[in-house]
Amino acid sequence: MRTDREHTSSPEAQPQVYDVVVVGYGGAGACAAIAAAERGARVLVIERFTGGGATARSGGVIYAGGGTRAQQEAGLADTPDMMFHYLARETQGSVSASDLRAFCGKSAELMDWIENRCGRVPGRVYRKKTTQPPIGYGLYVSGNEEQYGPGGSMNVSGQVPARGHVPSGAGMAGRRIYQALCEEAARSGVDVRRHTRPISLIIEDGSVTGVELLSIYNAPARFMHRFLFALGFVSPLARSLTSAFEEAFGTRWRVRARGGVVLCTGGFIYNRDMVKSLASTYAGCMPLGTPGDDGSGMLLGVSAGGDLAATDSCAASRFYAPPSAFLAGMLVNARGRRFCDESLYGATVSRHIAEQPGGRAWLIIDERIRREAKRQLQDEERLWSVPLRKILAGEMNHLIFRKTMAWMNLSFNRKKAARIEDLAYRCRIPDSMLCESVERYNRMCARGIDEDFNKNKDYLKPITDPPFYAIDCRIDSRLFPAPCITLGGLRVEISTGRVLRSDGSAVPGLYAAGRTAAGICARSYVSGLSLADCVFTGRAAGAAAADRAKEQAR
Repeated sequence: MRTDREHTSSPEAQPQVYDVVVVGYGGAGACAAIAAAERGARVLVIERFTGGGATARSGGVIYAGGGTRAQQEAGLADTPDMMFHYLARETQGSVSASDLRAFCGKSAELMDWIENRCGRVPGRVYRKKTTQPPIGYGLYVSGNEEQYGPGGSMNVSGQVPARGHVPSGAGMAGRRIYQALCEEAARSGVDVRRHTRPISLIIEDGSVTGVELLSIYNAPARFMHRFLFALGFVSPLARSLTSAFEEAFGTRWRVRARGGVVLCTGGFIYNRDMVKSLASTYAGCMPLGTPGDDGSGMLLGVSAGGDLAATDSCAASRFYAPPSAFLAGMLVNARGRRFCDESLYGATVSRHIAEQPGGRAWLIIDERIRREAKRQLQDEERLWSVPLRKILAGEMNHLIFRKTMAWMNLSFNRKKAARIEDLAYRCRIPDSMLCESVERYNRMCARGIDEDFNKNKDYLKPITDPPFYAIDCRIDSRLFPAPCITLGGLRVEISTGRVLRSDGSAVPGLYAAGRTAAGICARSYVSGLSLADCVFTGRAAGAAAADRAKEQAR
């Protein structure tokens, strides 16, 4: 059921001049529209399909810290400075110190804003390694804070602050967060047009002053449009047919924007040519998002003079835990060498794997680890205890996915041998090197100190009990897919969302936010950082465009 002010009639019957036009109605677009409306702007949102984007399909985790209400309720001590030092290590210089400090300094306020609209975060911390906390928990450690230690995460008491916030505390909350944002947009007077694709930006005297659009109004055509969108998740042909269908059944019209146009059309993971060109390392990954993540918004920005900062900026998530027993295994590359701490966050592990020869990696475990993983898999959350409506609504997709993948890894996606030498042969790894790596790892386990990568001693378990197993962890594995999103996008001034040219000057009247922009998580990712970035940059861009509309009216 729609809760926003959607227009389905021909545009000739509606005003075609707005203060701010937002292109794309996912998390970033909704936040941009709300922020602009809160400043008194007349706002129109353009959405190519039905809305939601990657936000509605996400777990709804929001990375926040610095002393949020939920953190305080849970007794966690965190400060903006601690959060900054941790994220500075994660972002690796891709974000300026001033922008990163601003993000961290406003994080608690940002979380208050979200809770007031999308629901309260339970002040309970889930301490086990997971991709999504169980029902009833609102906080968990969603990044690498435990692995990085005092240099970038711990507070004065040595306690690692949990910064992954889930407003509902119950499974995949992305859809509910998005719905709450739509309701807020409707209360703020935002107008919405769905089944409307941007064709080009209107540029006058070097400034972006509007958008040329293509809208589908016929009800049967809209139904077919939605059908093609659904097919687009698995079919490149359907994605191509969608554009042709829009041209055949759409009506062209124009809308002007006094303050500017905000591009919030998502990333480019469903544009395989762009992925191969800009992030070739991740070309074989499983796309995470929607067919609307085709880079079209970025290309619109480039057509107006914007600079694209998107080289090799993807985040694949190689999650083999839960079950946490797998964290005791040893990751090796095709040469048999261990190359990272296996307990790192999934996207960080994926980045390390992508850097290995051929992008190949194997998780080496023994029979003891396999049995423990199987036991944990049976003992963790069980689907039979979850209401059917939650399963059908997709709120348990995270649990279904990880249980399925764990079962696949235990049953099919692995090699098995009675000796390490035989396992190396089956994996086409030099046996002498793999044996040497396993022996060194076992010696470090016996001492309780990982001298190579400083893995937590709780995960240091020797690999000694035959038979031995090697789980295929390459990024492009078909049996063990690694969901992947794009992070880079249009270069922007993060504090305002203004799109920048290659010389650093701004394109007047053009803004970008969320995954269309190279924002806070332009080079690195931990769970919840993308959604937090969408809220942060979306609000900034919407407010800046609304302020410009006021200036233009003077």
